[in-house]
Amino acid sequence: MDFVLLFNLFRQPKKANVTDVTLWHKHETLFPVRLVDAAARNPSGQIWRRLTGLRWEYKQDPETIEEFDARQY
Repeated sequence: MDFVLLFNLFRQPKKANVTDVTLWHKHETLFPVRLVDAAARNPSGQIWRRLTGLRWEYKQDPETIEEFDARQY
């Protein structure tokens, strides 16, 4: 009798390899999106999004001083 097969009946099943969908991903948008903190979008700064449940959440990086100066001229 193969004891390995017998012991495999009582062990915990392995968890599936599921990627974490709560990670933020870069997003290039054509249309305005509603940001998580309801802040106004600035022309500079990268838009990020993540999927939570069935909804996408969007946030924007804060504008750096260099980006602000580049936008002024």
